[in-house]
Amino acid sequence: MAYQVRQLNKKTGVTYVYEAVAVWNKELKQSRNKQVCIGKIDPATGKIIPSKRLSPQQAALRDPSITASAQIVGPAVVLNELSKSTGLASLLKSCFPKTYRQILAMASYLAIQGGALTHCSSWAKSHEPSLATSLSSQRISEIISSIGLDEKQTFLAKWMKKALEDDYLCYDITSISSYSELNEFIKYGYNRDDEKLP
Repeated sequence: MAYQVRQLNKKTGVTYVYEAVAVWNKELKQSRNKQVCIGKIDPATGKIIPSKRLSPQQAALRDPSITASAQIVGPAVVLNELSKSTGLASLLKSCFPKTYRQILAMASYLAIQGGALTHCSSWAKSHEPSLATSLSSQRISEIISSIGLDEKQTFLAKWMKKALEDDYLCYDITSISSYSELNEFIKYGYNRDDEKLP
């Protein structure tokens, strides 16, 4: 993965921009960084002036105004609609007015990607770019530790009340017979197929 490193030349006062690329060294069996100068910073505009060694195509690839970006929106559309229709979004907003958007983003990350929340920030760059900067590992720890027992209980009580408004109890009366003699959970009962099996 490439990234840019800026270094100031103290003798000339020029800030050069380097692109560092991770390259696998087969002999050492380790990753090494290779830095290539791609230009310098224009002191008046702050923009990158491409190096003359770069071809026009290479310069265009490194120009932030030309470089395209992509955002994954499909899962967020579904989860955002689901959180609105269930009332979860408004409930979180009432219980956690300052951090509800980050909490929803973390929940979306866990539902879509799964894994440790420390990776949520890099995930958010392609899914929730407006929240990516507010979902650093340290910020996530701060948000989670700021939610006390009272806030948790308040949220859960309101969520239970909301869930019970439209709650239904469903029974599954499917019967499955088994020949197993080792399964302690199977029992004799009403068998709709009239089999003499538990």
